[in-house]
Amino acid sequence: MSKWYKSMFEGKMVEYWLQISDLRKEQTEEQVAFLRETLKDGLTLDHCCGPGRLFIPLSHDKPIVGFDLSRFLLNEARKRAKKAAVKNVHLIRADMRHLPLQPNLFENVLNFWTSFGYFSDKENKLVLKEIARVLRTKGMFVMHIANPEGLIREYQEKDWSEEEHFFHLEQRGWDWESKRMRNRWICVDKANGEISEICFDHRLYSFNELKRLFEAEGLKVTDAYASFSREKLDPSRGTRMIIIARK
Repeated sequence: MSKWYKSMFEGKMVEYWLQISDLRKEQTEEQVAFLRETLKDGLTLDHCCGPGRLFIPLSHDKPIVGFDLSRFLLNEARKRAKKAAVKNVHLIRADMRHLPLQPNLFENVLNFWTSFGYFSDKENKLVLKEIARVLRTKGMFVMHIANPEGLIREYQEKDWSEEEHFFHLEQRGWDWESKRMRNRWICVDKANGEISEICFDHRLYSFNELKRLFEAEGLKVTDAYASFSREKLDPSRGTRMIIIARK
């Protein structure tokens, strides 16, 4: 299976990804407010933390650890944490299938922006097993992920957008047998015309599939929302879902 996740979050492509992330300031504020109301007190793991979009503001409320595989994004997170005067920043570089962390360590784990489904079904189950392992008893897991049933209703094979520094072209393909969304991204740098391209794919799980996977690892789903305003999830509608589970 392609290891696209190793190149997508490094180099030129990640510059585009960061720009998109930074433009979503209002969404980030909404998500942080939701998490402040939802998470328990205590040590929290930002699972696939990226540039610190969530863990930096949350670190003012509770002790938090950021984890990611990308050196580029972890370095960016350190810079942003320093700029925000965040003290005691704890960042870890590791593969999500093998967390170098003690069991029963965290009161909360959060996994946002479809940072799940990168691997085979077997390896994706291992990711959840690791999350459950590092959670304390009665600990909370919050996942924000794409909703494939809603996405299919709004499916477009091709799309393009213009950002401040980039043109972005996207081609999508849905494989019904493997339940994977296959994407091809082409980014054109406006300043110099440089073209960057990457192909990647996710295994997109329905809500019921995720619920079964969670329960297999001892994670009981307690709530599911369609938005951060706590609109109850209807799996047949909407392109995103927020799932809350307890160990």
